[in-house]
Amino acid sequence: MRNRLTKVVYLTTKKSNLSAMKKKVLIIGLLLTSFGSYSFHTTINTRPQISVKEAISVSVSVSSTSGAVSGALVKISLNGVTIGAGTTDATGKATIAIASYNKQPVSIDVTHVLYKEQKMTAVILENGKALSFVMKSKSENAAEVTKKSEEKVTKIEEKTSNTVEKTEEYKQNAEKYNENKENATKSAEELKKEREEKEKATEEKNRATEATQSEADKQRAEAEKEKAEAQRIKDEKQAQIDRDAKAREEEAKKRQEEEAARQKNLENSKVVDAKAEEERAKKEAESKQKEQQNEVKSAEQKAKEAEEKAKNEKKSAEEKAKAEKEKAEKAKEEAKEAEKTEKAEKEANNKAEKAEKEAEKDAKEAEKDAKEAAKEAEEAAKAKEAAEKLEEQLKEFDEDQKKIDDERKDLKKEQNKLDDKVKKGKKLDKLKKEQDKLDESNKKLDEKQKKLDDKRKKAIKKAK
Repeated sequence: MRNRLTKVVYLTTKKSNLSAMKKKVLIIGLLLTSFGSYSFHTTINTRPQISVKEAISVSVSVSSTSGAVSGALVKISLNGVTIGAGTTDATGKATIAIASYNKQPVSIDVTHVLYKEQKMTAVILENGKALSFVMKSKSENAAEVTKKSEEKVTKIEEKTSNTVEKTEEYKQNAEKYNENKENATKSAEELKKEREEKEKATEEKNRATEATQSEADKQRAEAEKEKAEAQRIKDEKQAQIDRDAKAREEEAKKRQEEEAARQKNLENSKVVDAKAEEERAKKEAESKQKEQQNEVKSAEQKAKEAEEKAKNEKKSAEEKAKAEKEKAEKAKEEAKEAEKTEKAEKEANNKAEKAEKEAEKDAKEAEKDAKEAAKEAEEAAKAKEAAEKLEEQLKEFDEDQKKIDDERKDLKKEQNKLDDKVKKGKKLDKLKKEQDKLDESNKKLDEKQKKLDDKRKKAIKKAK
C-alpha cells in the first residue's frame, strides 16, 4: 500500500511536465525493477531454510514456603533426551548451559527427595532466561523441624500469641481504588475527545485521498500501456533468467546438505556431553539431598529431646511449686490461728486494763462529786436567785427580739417583690437603687440583732 501511494504521489506531481522522453525513462526503470524483483523472489523461494542452533544459558530458581531449596536436581529435556542439567546451590539457584538449541519446546523437571516433583512442558528457552519453581514439601526439612520445635518450647514456656490487623490497609486500598477510578474516568473523557478529533481529521484525509485516487486511476491507465511494452522485453529475457536461477538453486541445495551433515555430527557430540552433565548433577543432588535428610533426622531428634526436656522441667517446676504452695497454705492457716489467738489476748488485756482505769477513775470521781455536791448545794441557792433575775431580764429581750423578727419579715416580703420585678428585666437601674436601700435596711437590722445578742450574752454571763 505504501509503494502504491508513493507511486500515486509521484505520478500526480509529475503529470503536468511529463514528456515523451520521461515516459521512456519510466518504462526502462519499471523494467529493471521487475527484473531484480523477480530474480530475488525466485532465489528466496527456491533456497531451503537453514536451521541455526546456538549455545545458550538459563537460570532456574527453586523455592518452597520455607525459603530457597538447596540440592534440587534440575533437568532440561528435548524429545526425551537430556540437553542440560544442574543442581541448585544454597540460594536455590542453578545455572544450566545448553551447547546446542534452536527454539524447540523443552520439558523442565525439578526433583528433590524432600519435595514433590515439579515440571514444566512446552517451554521455549531464551539465552539468559530466568525460570522459577515453587516446590511443595513431602516432609519437614531440618530448618522447619527446628523452627516448629522452638515454637512449641516457646509456647510451653511463655504462652504467647500474635495478632495482625488489616482494617487500615483495606481502607487505604479503597481510597486508592477510588482515586484510580476518578483518574481513569477523566482519562477516558480526554481520550474520547482526542478520538473524535482524529476521526474528523481522518474523514477529511479520506476525501482528499479519493480525489487523488481518481486522478491516479487515469494516470495508471496510461502507465499500463507502457508496462505492456516493458513486459514484452522482460519475456524475452525470462528464459535466460530461469536457467541461471535453476543453476543457483542446485548449488545452494548441495551446500545445505553438506551443512546439515556437519551440524548433525556436532549435535551428537553435544548430547553425549549433556548426558555426562546429567549424571554429574544427579550424583551431586543425591549427595546434597542425603545430607539434608540426615540433617532433618538430627533436627527431629534434637527437637524431640528439647521438647521432652522442656516438658520435664515444666513438670518438675510444677511439682515443686505445688509442694511449696501446700507448705505456704499450711503456714498461712497456722499464722491466721496464731494471729487470732494473739488478737484475743490483746483484746482481753485491753479490757482488763480499761476496767482497772475505769474503776480508779470512778473512785476519784465519786470523791470529787462528794466535795462538789456540798458546794453545788450552796451555789444552787445562789443560782436559783440569779436565774429568777435573769428570767425577768430575758423577757424584756424577747420583746425586743419580736420587734426585730417582725421587721425582718417585712424586709423579706419586700425582697420577694423586688426579686419578681428583677426577673421581668424592666427598669433595672431603679430596681438596683431599691435593692441597695433594702440591703442597707437589712444591714441596720443585723446590727440591732447583734446588739441584742450581746446583751443576752452579758446577762447570761453575769447570771453565772
